[in-house]
Amino acid sequence: MIIGDPYTISIQIEQIDTLCSPCGMFNFIINDKLIPGKGVTIDLYVIISSLKDSLALFSKESTLDVGSRPLENMDFSEGEPEGLIYLNSAGLYDYGCNFWLGFDGDEERLIYTLDYENTFQEIRYPKGTVEKLIQSLPPAEDLV
Repeated sequence: MIIGDPYTISIQIEQIDTLCSPCGMFNFIINDKLIPGKGVTIDLYVIISSLKDSLALFSKESTLDVGSRPLENMDFSEGEPEGLIYLNSAGLYDYGCNFWLGFDGDEERLIYTLDYENTFQEIRYPKGTVEKLIQSLPPAEDLV
């Protein structure tokens, strides 16, 4: 199942088995690439719950804005830089992936790593794009 707009940003969820909880494939689709593009036993319940919980924490701190500060000036060595929301993607870090969300006025800045935080990439979307995508994921309890 693909959720979102695969030409902009979307998420692929495929339940393959039920071990302790539903597991399968979970990928972000960004710029025509599946991220992480591997793993068939990712705990879907944990990742969906974690992403949605990250946004719930964000709504309490809705004044965050990193502005146009360049990505190379952000220090990720102590967790997330000030002004960014850590999007807890649970088991995807096993494959080298981590995600943060920042804001610059009417834009969202999705910052991510694919190599265990050795390098970082960024893509910008209209404000609300990533939040809407995560909120449109099925409730984790519906996967059981």
